[in-house]
Amino acid sequence: MIDEKLEKSKPNPTRSRQQIVSASHRLFLEQGFHGTTMRQIAKESAMALGSLYNHFVDKDDLFRSVFEAYNPYPLLLLALENSQGSNAEELARTAARRLVTQLNARPDLIKLVFIDVVEFQGKHLRLAWPQVAPGMEKFALKLKRDPSALRPISNDGLLRAFFGLFYTFHMTEMLLGKPPDPDSQTAALQELTEVYLHGIMKS
Repeated sequence: MIDEKLEKSKPNPTRSRQQIVSASHRLFLEQGFHGTTMRQIAKESAMALGSLYNHFVDKDDLFRSVFEAYNPYPLLLLALENSQGSNAEELARTAARRLVTQLNARPDLIKLVFIDVVEFQGKHLRLAWPQVAPGMEKFALKLKRDPSALRPISNDGLLRAFFGLFYTFHMTEMLLGKPPDPDSQTAALQELTEVYLHGIMKS
């Protein structure tokens, strides 16, 4: 019985680290990286300030761990991998819906991306990219499986345009507000997908 109590009272390094990362994630999203202090993180995680340095070298090291834990790429890749379509247009429309659904469900992903881009010049995004690059490449190849249906565009160009448009869709909703009803949001997404597939010029 005594041994069990001692076992329960022992600090759990893994749990403590997760607690710090979770608290840091909340504060970084609210205040940004430079606007958050280690002292605030210690208070938010209910730990002594010195305990933070048992797990992390400094705040930069802590942000690296936060980004690894909440990296947006795997979730977005999963949305693409689960998308199906009988042709490139159908695949792009399905993937667009799935991608926007994921981003709507996790607005913290966009905020974390903003923090990395603004305060770290996209350093952590670049470091994380190689882990998902093969999966993204597969999606580009699925779009290009019928070469006669597409212009001669590189895989990189297809992916840049796809993610650029649909990140923009989500960000403009944050800036301008979401459409008043789900039907309006669906119509806006369909219109943006049409721009991705066919451009804005009359053929």
